[in-house]
Amino acid sequence: MSENPQNRNYQNRNYTADSAPLSALSHPDHVWLYDYWRAKKPEGGLPSRRDIDPTDFPKLLPRVAMIAVERGQGGNEYRYRLAGTEIVTRAGRDPTGKCFADLYEGDYLATARALYDDLCETRRPHYSERVFPIGDGESYLRYDRLILPLASDRQTVDQFVLLIVVVEQTGLTHRAGSFTRAGRGPRD
Repeated sequence: MSENPQNRNYQNRNYTADSAPLSALSHPDHVWLYDYWRAKKPEGGLPSRRDIDPTDFPKLLPRVAMIAVERGQGGNEYRYRLAGTEIVTRAGRDPTGKCFADLYEGDYLATARALYDDLCETRRPHYSERVFPIGDGESYLRYDRLILPLASDRQTVDQFVLLIVVVEQTGLTHRAGSFTRAGRGPRD
């Protein structure tokens, strides 16, 4: 990953992803899910959603999202079919049922759409470091993400499974259970 995220100007709130080769996967959860996806992948095609059984990876589910591709005359739209509890808690909102256009704006929306459009076309997995601005205007969540395409017909991408591994969360934070949540906590 080319740029040190700590050197970025986080105030512009238009964060891009630093793509990395799949050979850079290092977290055991990413490696496991990628290997699982590859084992389900038929020769010359992609696995379908029905090939992916969440009961095979219950410990990952809090950090998993499923994103559906909705094709229209104006281009593709992407809708969160579900988002794990850690994703919801860390982001401070539940994206389930919402399209990218409902959640993002400006350069952030354009970047997200361009990436997923490219993944639909290339049908390749994607690994990157991502920075997500949290709603308080100061905080951000830095995480590594793996995005794996799925296709009901084995060829045309119609869903994605996404897994995040949190690297850092900064800003006004407090502890909530086993992970940090955005928001104002008690001051020491």
